[in-house]
Amino acid sequence: MNLRGALEHVLSGYRDAVLEPVGGHPMAFFVRRDLKQAVQDSLSKEGKGLIVEGSAGAGNWATVPWVSIFDPVVTKGATTGYYVVYLFSASKPVVHLSLNQGTTAVRAEFGGATREVLQDRAGLMRRRLPEFSAKISAKPIYLGSSRVLPADYEAGHALGFTYELGSMPSEEQLQADLQVLVRAYRALTFRGGLDPSAEGGAHEEGSGTEPTSLIETRRYRFHRRIERNSSAARLAKKHHGTRCQCCDFDFNETYGAVGAGYIEAHHLRPISELEEGIAVTYDTAKDFAVLCSNCHRMIHRMEDPSDLNALRALLHTSVSPPSAA
Repeated sequence: MNLRGALEHVLSGYRDAVLEPVGGHPMAFFVRRDLKQAVQDSLSKEGKGLIVEGSAGAGNWATVPWVSIFDPVVTKGATTGYYVVYLFSASKPVVHLSLNQGTTAVRAEFGGATREVLQDRAGLMRRRLPEFSAKISAKPIYLGSSRVLPADYEAGHALGFTYELGSMPSEEQLQADLQVLVRAYRALTFRGGLDPSAEGGAHEEGSGTEPTSLIETRRYRFHRRIERNSSAARLAKKHHGTRCQCCDFDFNETYGAVGAGYIEAHHLRPISELEEGIAVTYDTAKDFAVLCSNCHRMIHRMEDPSDLNALRALLHTSVSPPSAA
C-alpha cells in the first residue's frame, strides 16, 4: 500500500477501531506494520540511517496514534530528543506531519513549565531552519484532545504539514513533503539541534585549533555527537575490544573492576567529509577506533583527528633525554 492509501486507512478507521479492544486488533497492527512500511518506502534515499516506528498504544489505544522517524544520532525513541512524526488527531480525520520533540523527558525534568520549554525549543528549531520556512508551515497544530501528551505534542511542534481526509494531496506530493521535512531534520542536527550554544565554543577546552567558520563549528559538533551515540560506541567496543588502539592502555588492568569494559569510541571519518543533509552510516570496523581518554583527547588536538597512525607516530617518537648538567 502506498503512503496516501495507508494514511487514509487510519484516518477513516481509527476512531471506530478504538471502540474495540486493542489487543490483536487489525488497526493497531496496521499502524505498527503497514503504515510504518509505507513511510519507510516513501523516504526512499532520504531514509538512509533512519529508524521508523509506529504505535497505536500499548495495552490501551493511543489517543493520538503515530509513526515516527528517528535519527539514532539524536534519539531512538519518542520520549527524548526531536524527530519527524505523523500525529493523528483524536477528534477529526486529520493527520499532521510534524518536526516535533520527545515530550516525556521534558515533562520529567520541567513539570509544570513543560509546554513553555517545548515552545521555546520549537522556536529555536525554526530559527535554525530559516530557508525551510517557504516550503514548510510553521502554523500550530491541534490534536483534538485535552490530555497531557497530545497537548504537549502541540507545544513541541516546530514545522510541518497538515492533511485532511477528503482533500489529501497526491502520493507524489505526500512523499515530497515527507522528504523535505526529513532534510530539515538532518539540517537541524548538523546545525546544533536543541543546543542553544551550538554556534559558539565548538571545541572543548584544550582540544586544539579553533574552527575558522560556522561550517567548521557545525562539522566539529556533529562529529562529537556521532561519537557520543551509545549504539555506535557499543558496536565499536564489541568489534575492537576495550584496549586503546594507540597506546595499548587497558582500564581494567590499571583500575580493576571499576575500569572493566570502559573505553572511548572515536569517529575516524574526516571532519571535512561531514556535510549538512548527508546521512552518516557506520562501518564499525573502518569508521571507529577505541581509545583511552588521553589518546582520545590528543587526537582531537591534531589537525586531522581521523589520522590514527599519525597519533601513534607521535606517541612512539623517541625524545632525547635532557643532557646532564
